[in-house]
Amino acid sequence: MKRSKLATALSIGGATALLFGMFGLMIMGGGCFKPQKVLTIAVEGAGTTLPTPGRHTYDKDTFVQLQVVPDKYSAFSHWAGKDGGFVTDDNRIFMNQDRSITAIFTTLTHPLNINISPAMSGYVNVDLVSDDGKYNIQHGQTVRLTAIPNREDTYFVNWSGDLTGMDNPVELLITSEKNITAHFATAMLAITDEPEVIRAGQAFNMAITIKAGERPIPDIVIKLTEKKGQPFQGDKTAQTDADGVAVFKNLMFYEGVYNLTFSTDKLGSIKKDFAVDVAGVGTAADPYQINNFYGLEFIHQHLDACFRIERDIDASATAAASYNGGKGWLPLGQSTVTSFKGQIDGNNKTISNLYINRPDEEYVGFIGYIQTAVHIQNLNLTNVDITGKTRVGGLVGAIKDATASLVENCSVTGVVRGNLFTGGMFGRLSGTVRDCHTDTTVEVILVDGSAFNHGGLAGTVAEATVANCYAVGNVIGDYTFGGLFGNAYDSTISQCYALGDLECHRLSTVNKEIGGFVGHISNGCLITDCFSCGDVDGRRELGGFCGYLIRSTIERCYSTGSVTNPSPLANCGGFIGYSSGLAEAIITNCYYDVDTSGCSDTGKGEPMTTAEMQNAESYNEWSFGLVWHISQSVNDGYPYLVNTPIE
Repeated sequence: MKRSKLATALSIGGATALLFGMFGLMIMGGGCFKPQKVLTIAVEGAGTTLPTPGRHTYDKDTFVQLQVVPDKYSAFSHWAGKDGGFVTDDNRIFMNQDRSITAIFTTLTHPLNINISPAMSGYVNVDLVSDDGKYNIQHGQTVRLTAIPNREDTYFVNWSGDLTGMDNPVELLITSEKNITAHFATAMLAITDEPEVIRAGQAFNMAITIKAGERPIPDIVIKLTEKKGQPFQGDKTAQTDADGVAVFKNLMFYEGVYNLTFSTDKLGSIKKDFAVDVAGVGTAADPYQINNFYGLEFIHQHLDACFRIERDIDASATAAASYNGGKGWLPLGQSTVTSFKGQIDGNNKTISNLYINRPDEEYVGFIGYIQTAVHIQNLNLTNVDITGKTRVGGLVGAIKDATASLVENCSVTGVVRGNLFTGGMFGRLSGTVRDCHTDTTVEVILVDGSAFNHGGLAGTVAEATVANCYAVGNVIGDYTFGGLFGNAYDSTISQCYALGDLECHRLSTVNKEIGGFVGHISNGCLITDCFSCGDVDGRRELGGFCGYLIRSTIERCYSTGSVTNPSPLANCGGFIGYSSGLAEAIITNCYYDVDTSGCSDTGKGEPMTTAEMQNAESYNEWSFGLVWHISQSVNDGYPYLVNTPIE
């Protein structure tokens, strides 16, 4: 028993000793009684952590490994909080005391790189972002991009790179780095539709397109002008449509060279030079159609063609010092080799301000020389200023040996000067002329002290038929000149008149064969139903109607002008100055005003008083009502011609 108790005691004591020994060992080695520290984790932004946010307990003086888990469009930025600075670069924290940290997450950002092409041509405005050339945009943000040119004539064309298309402004979703280029271009005008051949008087369209690169520019007003101010018809303005096209409709030009400018207020201009061909083919059925001065010059190249004047033409350019070296207009055909052989229908139009200064040349006029059958009609020349030497006329210098030629319904006004064979319309005339008239001053140019054959209508008329023509201007001459003709032979002249005065050149020493109607008549001329009213001044062979008459016939004509008679031996007469006698000069039923002429020379025309001449019953065998009229309110009460208007 004692053993058993002892054994039991020993057993209990041993166990107790064993427990105390083990507790001591635990205390000595730390054991489960080590101190604890608390780690508090918080989160700001889109993300989480491991350990998860909240409070966690760890043994004192141990390291805790941390992890950050950002959401899809976020990024971890840094640790913050009271102890954020104790987190190591490898995301560990030492728990030697309680710690409190915060994980900071931020939204992702991406670079937006913008380029401009061409450089300095414009810029891109990015809404809500500063303009620093490179933008950092948060992931998922949409930006509005607006391309803006630097100049009025420059336009945005398109985007390239990570953004394409022509929309402007445009929205862009930022999900990664973006590289884009805004392309600009200067707007350019281009002619994109025009006819290959442009003929005078034919309407056509021209299209102008405005593009900046390949981008059409709409709603731009374009103006059309001509550099020299030449007139044209059709649209003067047009506006571009959605395709950048402006159409100028129904344009019509006349022959010539044109310098067009298509211009805009902001986008510059484009020029177009082109020539317009003369319309027609030059035949009688389809004549060349002349509309302007360029067309007149075109006649020089086709002297044997047919022409029709379509519009009034101002020929003032011929007076410029630079035009033909100051000589003015070059007459159409100037010799037997280059004579004019065509036809001209003036179409009752007017050529004005024709200037010629060729005092040493022959065959001077709008037309220089004609020697074949031609036809000129319905043409008016006004305010001519023409100077030549020999065979000078406002319309034609000379029609010679062309008895089949016909000139009708033409007129000339202005000044014509020459030495020999000079007239307001013709220097020398043959063929048929009817219904023509002049209001010109014809001036003699003395060469070696003399000059001859000047007339208000023609200097010389030979082998011609002239009817229903008149001249109202003065003639300043030397030898053989008259109000209508200077010299007439072998011609038939009817129902014509002359109103201008006949004056002698102040340096002339001849001054003979001067008549109010014609200076010299010879070689079988027949003159019927004509009259003259101009005053006559000279030395010898002076007549109110004719200065010198031989081998010709005058019937039913009269004169009223004064006749200066410096000497009784000067062969002056109220109607005829000198005639060769009845065998060679026949004067029938012709009269002159004895009161106004200051002459009395019965036998070379019958004298009547002014009162008698204003009475139809005084005229023997005159056809009043058919050929003649008389009225106190017309032509100062003297008879006038039915078919030849009186001015």
